[in-house]
Amino acid sequence: MARLFTETYFPGNLDEFIGNVEIVEEAKRWAQEWDAGKAQKPLVLYGMPGVGKTALAYLIAKEMNWQIFEMNASDLRNKDAMERIAGAATNNSSLFGTKRLVLIDEIDSMQAQDRGGAASIFNLAKTSSNPILFTANNIYSDKKLLPLRSIGILKEFKKINYLSIAKKLREILEKEGVEFDPEAIKELAKNSGGDYRSALLDIQSLGKNITMEDVNELTPRRRKEKIFPIMTKIFKGKTAWEIKEAVDKSEVSPDLLMRWVEENIPRQYEGVDAANAFDYLSKADIFQGRIYRRQHYGFLKYVFYLSTVGVGFAKTKEYHGWKPFQFPTLLSKLSASTSKRALRKSIATKVGAKTHCSIRQGTKDLPFLEVLMTNKEIAPELTYYFDFDDKELAFLLNTKKTTKKVSSLIEKASEIEKKVIMEKTHTKQSKLFG
Repeated sequence: MARLFTETYFPGNLDEFIGNVEIVEEAKRWAQEWDAGKAQKPLVLYGMPGVGKTALAYLIAKEMNWQIFEMNASDLRNKDAMERIAGAATNNSSLFGTKRLVLIDEIDSMQAQDRGGAASIFNLAKTSSNPILFTANNIYSDKKLLPLRSIGILKEFKKINYLSIAKKLREILEKEGVEFDPEAIKELAKNSGGDYRSALLDIQSLGKNITMEDVNELTPRRRKEKIFPIMTKIFKGKTAWEIKEAVDKSEVSPDLLMRWVEENIPRQYEGVDAANAFDYLSKADIFQGRIYRRQHYGFLKYVFYLSTVGVGFAKTKEYHGWKPFQFPTLLSKLSASTSKRALRKSIATKVGAKTHCSIRQGTKDLPFLEVLMTNKEIAPELTYYFDFDDKELAFLLNTKKTTKKVSSLIEKASEIEKKVIMEKTHTKQSKLFG
């Protein structure tokens, strides 16, 4: 199964980290002070999703050779989880004799009904003998976070400059051997709104030839709540209310959400839990089928509830630790073939216009055309007659548009065109002047 670009191109060290250079340097100094035996206040990284807050925590731990202990804020009400956090924070060293970085992720996503977990963890942070790092989207979103604002070192992550994102995306695409329009990549980076993680997912979904048209077809992002936090709530949420609220805040369609859930059930659950989750998902699919057949959209609430809350409650035990969510394989394959389908349609349209047949028939004729294009004498004539461009020729010849074979055909077709124009001009002059 292909890995997500977000995993493959995760920064290897702090030098590869994109954006917020000053915060990176300050975080590094903070870690060095801890490593030198000088206890520091908790570090609080906050800002919009996708800018690298959690990534920086992992890189700091790697740089300092620390063990990392991570927990999501949604676990704060769990007594067992609190005891494990306390143990990680108060033990002087890890199993390997080094410091242990305690990472509390998404502290602002605490459940609304929390009545003590937050206060306990903040008090613990004051006296911890190990470095504690919090991340949040909005540190000012809840009064319960007021103590953290007073005891922590607050660092706000800014949006990553789109030019920096575009530069990194181009480097990755070149490594992957993907053809792209540089202006399209710049536009995609602009549209990301500073969210580098989303930009990475976008270029992976667009396939092997990224054009401006492909980028323009991407749905504009609405940033109420994106897919990764939603998936976290579905698989890690403790209450139906918590999961439902996350889904309600999002604008993800039922079809897309079900694809994500389907792909990640076997990655997040084991054994009977995975079977139970798929059972709930299958029931959601039944209701979705009824919507299509009966056009009764009142069933939509059952689709959402079964595929989210049902899947979340299918587990019989808690799954600790973090496992990355996988982009739906089916969507990746469909997205990767988008440019090929567009080229097939473009060629079929040109063939249909010249041969007075439908696009559908033109598509059926493509295998014959591909065979004819292997003939060196006929290929230039066909290129001229159907006015194929370099991308269409590359598709028909199963090669890249930059190859000599393609450029040679373009040149020969151009020579044929000049010859035809000269002949038409000569014929016209002969008729005019006898």
